[in-house]
Amino acid sequence: MVSEPNPSPPASGQPTSTGLSFAAGLAVMVAAALLAAAVFPPTEPPGRMLVMAGAAGVFASVVADLRVVAAIAGVGMSTFVGFLTNQFGGAWSYAVAIGFAGALGSGYRLMRSLPGSEGQQPNPAAGYWPLTFNRDSVSSPQGTPGGHSREA
Repeated sequence: MVSEPNPSPPASGQPTSTGLSFAAGLAVMVAAALLAAAVFPPTEPPGRMLVMAGAAGVFASVVADLRVVAAIAGVGMSTFVGFLTNQFGGAWSYAVAIGFAGALGSGYRLMRSLPGSEGQQPNPAAGYWPLTFNRDSVSSPQGTPGGHSREA
């Protein structure tokens, strides 16, 4: 059985593997957790959450694989609740913002890949290929209102 190559690889050549993207995301989240613990005291969970959410959002805006983005956002949320706040109850209300930042980062990546104006091509390096439709593929019959009658 022969598998087809990715029909739209990024401009750099081959797409980054899922495992490598996940490992990079883990490193980013560990670095963000260490930074948050060093900068903010344990009594300030909102500050620590902002550092983790920023890291998740920036990572999501760089990585095209949504499975990796979801997994890393989950790792960031768990790290925040388990290590940075060390309390299970109210910390999850802060942790939701980390997942939301991951979703915003993915949305930013999607919007960056869409063509900006008529005639522009989508950015293949962004990792998304939007659906495009040919406006002339369906038209009214000639001679009907809105049709392509050129006799006027």
